Amino acid sequence: MTAETNQNHAKLPTKEEIIVEVEKGVFNRNPLLTTPHEVVCKGCGYRCIIVFLDYIRAGAFKLGKTEMVEVIHASPTLTGLGQTLEQMTPLIILVKCERCETEISFSPLSLEYLLFTKQRKDSFTFYV
Repeated sequence: MTAETNQNHAKLPTKEEIIVEVEKGVFNRNPLLTTPHEVVCKGCGYRCIIVFLDYIRAGAFKLGKTEMVEVIHASPTLTGLGQTLEQMTPLIILVKCERCETEISFSPLSLEYLLFTKQRKDSFTFYV
């Protein structure tokens, strides 16, 4: 089963397909996904330290609704800022507080970000 967007009919991977890619190690070199992050519980204020990739690997996430969002960026001309419309599907990570067991949900990245990082080739840098 594959989700489709209304904009360009690009096929987006399902939750199960994302988990398979994570198990293959596709995202292991992504610093955003492998670095510890702090999440504050809305119920008790406890600070949980999590690694996004661990929660994605465990299937503790859901995919939100794909929407079109306006993206503002620096324009290559002297006119200032440029803007484009891009599709964005939130990847909502679900965390259970270790202290009070309140479920915390947040969306630190999008499915499109994962797809971009999957397609990106490793860069090799040599320092002399």
